[in-house]
Amino acid sequence: MSKGKILVVDDEPDIVLSLTLRLGGAGYQVVSALDGLSATKAAIEHQPDLIILDIGMPAGNGHVVVERLRHIGATSHIPVIYLTARTGEDDYRRAREGGVAKYITKPFEAAVLLAAVEDQLERSCVNR
Repeated sequence: MSKGKILVVDDEPDIVLSLTLRLGGAGYQVVSALDGLSATKAAIEHQPDLIILDIGMPAGNGHVVVERLRHIGATSHIPVIYLTARTGEDDYRRAREGGVAKYITKPFEAAVLLAAVEDQLERSCVNR
């Protein structure tokens, strides 16, 4: 039985594969996308319980994806965890303004990401 469905979005296929294996091994169902446009489509189609999202991607960066999803009723409630190499104040500010639940920078520890995933899924179940 799946612990929840997670959409993983990153333009680096190796990161997507690594996260898919790690999260799948932890009992999550994982769907993925490699750019912003595909991320938006996948979120609408698959209705994940959580999105792990890079910021720097083609066809709509992470900030654009969050903005799009917040304006679509069916996806506006989905918690987002940024997993990114970006550490600039503007990105942090835009994440806060967009309602991003957690901001994790690369390189990252898998245990930290898994703890954030579990925490956000627990929070979103309580708030539904």
